Order: sequence, then structure tokens, then C-alpha cells
Amino acid sequence: MKIRLKKKTIIILSIIAILIVAVIIIFASRNGNTYDFYTVTKGDVVQEISESGIVKKGDIIPLSFKSIGQIEKIFIKAGDEVSRGTVLAKLNSAQLYIQLQQAKANLALAQAELAKLTAGASVDEVRVAETTVDNAKTTLENEEKDLDNAVLSADNNLKETYDDAFDTLNDSYLKAYNALTTVTSIQGEYFSDTYQYSLEVKAHKDSIQKAQAEMKIFLDEAKLNFTESNIDSALVNFEKNLTYIRDDLTGIRIIIESENYRKTVSSTDKTSLDTQRGYINTAYTNITGDQQSISSAKITNKTNIDIAEASVASAKDALKVAENNLTLVTAGPRSEDINLYQAKLRSAQASVDILENQIYDTNLRSPVDGIVVSVDKLAGETVQATIPIISVLPSEEFEIEVDVYEEDVVKIEENDLVKISLVAFPKEAFEGRVIFIEPTEKLIDGVVYYEVRINFDSVPDGLKQGMTADVLIIIDSRENILVVSEDAVQKDGDRAMVEIMENGKIKEKEIQIGLEGDNDLIEVIEGLREGEQVIIQ
Repeated sequence: MKIRLKKKTIIILSIIAILIVAVIIIFASRNGNTYDFYTVTKGDVVQEISESGIVKKGDIIPLSFKSIGQIEKIFIKAGDEVSRGTVLAKLNSAQLYIQLQQAKANLALAQAELAKLTAGASVDEVRVAETTVDNAKTTLENEEKDLDNAVLSADNNLKETYDDAFDTLNDSYLKAYNALTTVTSIQGEYFSDTYQYSLEVKAHKDSIQKAQAEMKIFLDEAKLNFTESNIDSALVNFEKNLTYIRDDLTGIRIIIESENYRKTVSSTDKTSLDTQRGYINTAYTNITGDQQSISSAKITNKTNIDIAEASVASAKDALKVAENNLTLVTAGPRSEDINLYQAKLRSAQASVDILENQIYDTNLRSPVDGIVVSVDKLAGETVQATIPIISVLPSEEFEIEVDVYEEDVVKIEENDLVKISLVAFPKEAFEGRVIFIEPTEKLIDGVVYYEVRINFDSVPDGLKQGMTADVLIIIDSRENILVVSEDAVQKDGDRAMVEIMENGKIKEKEIQIGLEGDNDLIEVIEGLREGEQVIIQ
């Protein structure tokens, strides 16, 4: 009975488990894909090259500088015993030190600029920005007042000019009326017959009368509806008709001076006619003068208003710039600006590092403990890169020789740390250093390799020539740094991105990465915090 109950319980529990799994599957299918996450943490990143080699008897190591230069000093002679790291010779590095000082100055400047940016604006800087905004507002208010005054002044000036023109129209019409009266009197006195000259005088009088009548129409319209347009039209009409009247008066005067009428027309009437001609000429001059005054006033007013409007626009722009600057000052640095200045700082630091490495390489050091076999150059001589000038025989009896593929050998440098495993000593681990990289290639099955020689920090007892050695050449490493799995990083050119989950949604985030290790980890320089989770692709 107990066995049956036990079996029944197991069956029930199995069914429940199946139902739970089914619910989880259904829930997952309804809510999209599931994701694996990697938690950003501190760790070590290592770049290494793995090779196998053979233990061989130690051989003479030819040493050369990495760059061309003049030998400043040689510190040893043939037969001297030297230790690993001993400086054997030195190139002149004065110019490099000058460049290094400049690079350090640039680095200090980049550090100061970044510090200033991240520190934000000082109280004085905020006060200055606020004062600039206040001054810009005051300037804008003044410029707007000047614009209002310019518009008002323009209106007043133009109104006064049109008022003067209206007075001129009245005066000109009166002069035209008086001229007609004088001509009518002369006609009635001397040219009332039907002779040719009388007909011509009548024609001139009729022309003057017509002109005067037309002038009255335009003047009455201007009086009835005082507008700039009506005044302008009246001025144009008066200019035309005053010309007609002047010409008609001149025509009559010519007739009066003809042989038949020279002595007939009295000097008083002649003088009266000449006086009217003078008045008409004056009226014409006044009319054209007022037209020019109106035109000049409009041009001057437009110029003054344009200048005032431009000043207002400039003041608005200045205020906008000041307000934007105040916003920037009080808002703190943008992430884009911080990224830019951090990039400048890294570039400056890289320049310092490069020059320091170049200065370090002006010292030729012994890679091993040993004896100087030969010295082939003297101080003051110029040497070429990779041309041996000193040879050292290692004190240790054995070294390891490995062939490294051409793509990897460019990553290796002398004195790189090497971790060594020997088949003959399976339970022991050894360390050594790269002591020489052969500059001449060798072909193995048509593939280019370069010979790399490695010495032991400590030679184990029983080591023999020809033994197999597995080596890990450490070409770069970082310890206790922020790391992320390479499976979480997506690359697009020089950019590196990860995906994070934010408020239930996937969000892409750009980060800055450093060393990419052979242990599936990548150094995170910027963009992620310790403990933050990223999606693994």
C-alpha cells in the first residue's frame, strides 16, 4: 500500500513539474527571447602567443639598436661580464628629450583642460555669464527703443516734408492763377482781334487756363484726402503743367517783342508778364525741390530704420549667444565634450609614452647574464637599426628556440616574459625572457617564420639539449581592471558597443575598450560600471 502511494505521489509530482515547465515555455514565448547576461567585473586581461620549441645550447647573441643614431657612449669592452639589463651602449637622445618635454607640457595642458571641464564653471564664471546676459538684455531694450524712435522720427520727418509740399502746391496754384489773370488782361488789351498773333496769344492763354484747371483738380483732391499718394500725384501734375505755363508765357513774351507789338504793349504789362514768368519758374523749382526732399526723406528714413532694425537683430543674436553660454556654463559639461577632452588626454599620454619608449630604446641592454664577446663600434659613430654592434655569450648553458609565424612575431619584443612548460618536467612551471629575435626570415613549408630565442630565469637540473618546450609569450597584460566578455561586444569600425536592458527594453550603448585578451576578456576603459550587466550575443 505504501509502495502504491509512493508511486502515485511521484506521478503527481512529475505532472506538476511538466506543467510548470510548459507554463515557463509559454510565458517565455509570449514575452520574446530570453537573454544571457555578463556582469562587468574586475579582472586580468592577457595577450599571449603560444608556440612549441626545442631546448638548445646557448649561443652568442648579436645586439643592435632599434633605430638609427649616433653612439654617445659605450660602457663595456670585450671580455666584460654583464648582467641582464646592464646598459652596454647609449645613443644620443638630446632631441628626444626636448620632444618629451613638449609632449609632457601638452599632456599637462590636456589634463588641466579636462579637469577644468569636469569641475564645471566657477562662481565668478557664472556671475560673468549672468552679467553678460543682463547687459545683452539692456542693449536689446535700448536698440528697440532706438528703433521705435527711428520709426517715429521717420514718420514725423516725412509728414513735415509732405506738409511743406502741400504748402508749395497751394502757392504754385496761386502763381498759376495769377499768371492766367495777367495773360487774360494782356489779351483783352492788345490781342482781341482775329489776326494771327491774336490767335496765337489766345491759344497760349487757353493752354494756361487748361493747365491751371487741371492743377486745381489735383489740388482739390489733395485737400479733400490728404495722403502721400495724392500729394505725389499732384506734384507730378504740377511739374508738368508749370512747364506748359512757363512755355506759354515765353511764347506770349516773344509775340509781344515782335515788330508789330513791341511799341504797342506797355512796359508795365511787359514787366508784369516777366514777373509772372519768374514766379512760375520759382514755383517749378519749388515743386521739383519738394519731390527731391520727399525722395531723400524716404531714403534717409529707410536707411535709419534699416540700421535700427539691424541693431535690434544683432542685439537679439547677442542675447541668444549670451543665454546659450549661460546655459552651457550652468548646465555642466556634455558627455560629448568630456569624451573629446578625454580623447585629447589619451592622445597626449600616448605621445609621452612613445617618446619615453624611444628614449628607453636609446640604451642598448644585455638581455642575459653573460660575457661580452665583441664590440664592433666606437662612440661618435653612426649606427643603423638592426645592425649588430655588440655580441654577448650567455652564462646559462641552455636556451629555447622557437619559430614564430610572421603575423605574430611583430607583436613580440625582447625581454617579454615567457611562461615555459617542459614535457620532461610535467609538474613544474618555468619562466624566462625573450633574448633575441632573428631579423632574417626562414621558410617552413612555404610559410614565413622568424626564429625567437628564449632563456631560462632558472635552469632545472637534468635539462638536456633537444627537449621539447611549450611556451606562452606574454606580449601584453593588464591586471585588476574593468573587463567584459568579448561575446558582449559588437564592433563597427573604430566604435565598440554593448547592449543593456533598460526598463524592459534593449538599449545600445557605446563604450571605449582597451586591451583585447586571449582569455575571452576585453578591457573596458569607459562606458560601463562594475556590476553593470550586458547582454551576451
